[in-house]
Amino acid sequence: MTISTEAAKPLPFSSAVGSLIEATDAIRNFRAIALLALTFIGAVLVGGVLTVLAGSMKSVVLVFLGGLMAFLVMFYGSNAVGIMLMRDAQGQPGMSLVDAVLVSLVTSHRLIAVVFLEFLIVLAAMIAIAIILFVCKIPVLGPVLYTVVFPLSAIVLGVLVFALFYVMLPLAGPAAWSGATVFQIIARLNQIVRTKLVSVILLEVLLFLITAFVTLLIFGVVGTGVSLTTGMSATILGLGSQLNMYSLASGLGGGSGYIIAAGLGGGLLMAAAAVVPSLIFTKGVCIIYLNATRNVDFSASEASLNDGLATVKKKAEEARERARALAEQAAAPAAPAAPAAAAENLHCPSCKAPVASDDVFCGECAHKLK
Repeated sequence: MTISTEAAKPLPFSSAVGSLIEATDAIRNFRAIALLALTFIGAVLVGGVLTVLAGSMKSVVLVFLGGLMAFLVMFYGSNAVGIMLMRDAQGQPGMSLVDAVLVSLVTSHRLIAVVFLEFLIVLAAMIAIAIILFVCKIPVLGPVLYTVVFPLSAIVLGVLVFALFYVMLPLAGPAAWSGATVFQIIARLNQIVRTKLVSVILLEVLLFLITAFVTLLIFGVVGTGVSLTTGMSATILGLGSQLNMYSLASGLGGGSGYIIAAGLGGGLLMAAAAVVPSLIFTKGVCIIYLNATRNVDFSASEASLNDGLATVKKKAEEARERARALAEQAAAPAAPAAPAAAAENLHCPSCKAPVASDDVFCGECAHKLK
């Protein structure tokens, strides 16, 4: 069963819970499994190889470059997987791995913009509350005002943090994978926060429990196998106490060839083990987003956001034009005090004979001019 956006009416909460269980069907999407496995393995190989080189060359730059390259591989690869799983959750035909990666390279930057804007919103709210708290420092009136400001600020910040970490950040990916633009994502998530915050949080808690159970199961199996293999390898290969969990974790920074090989191999194993829980969680948030947006009209919310942005742009343009006009006015040359021709039209107040501006006496009647 797939989730379609063309249902006649929104799903009740019980049906939404039932549909969320179907996130485990993500393990049957072999293209998504292959792409996510390649993403994890690619990130581990890129980061691991550069870390080994950095350890041998003692280069901090290579360490930073390795982390950056591993992050980019993870970011674009996981978004490509999200695009594939979103199409699966919508009941649309699947796409090839190459097409998913290309779409991710073109659209994944929207997530960075959305996350940046979301943190700006929270930061703006905290700055506004900080200003109000400074106002509360006024003697006598401050404590009275603080009795109202304190509970309201606590509620606002609590709702913002819950909305940020339980709605905005988890559902920004599915919104982008469904093809929404940056401002459409902001408008839609804002409406979800205002209308379906509690139900979305409950569904996400259930998704966390499902993912955690699968993760414990898989890593329990892998951890048991790693422990047994480590003990056998230490005995057969003659490594003694060199081969342990700490050396496996730090083996990329140096050590014998076996330690480095075990570190790389263990990293690849852990990356492969993380594929299934990651797929389940990714498809789960896609299902939650589709349930939250099913037959919801976002036109009013998007129009309101566009109007607000248009107003801000208009005021910014007016301020820019005003600043430009003031700059041009300040740079303009000063006008002369009086034209030169007007200075030559001076006359003696006594005989009316023409005089110059620097004459002290009239040349005709000797009248004192200055």
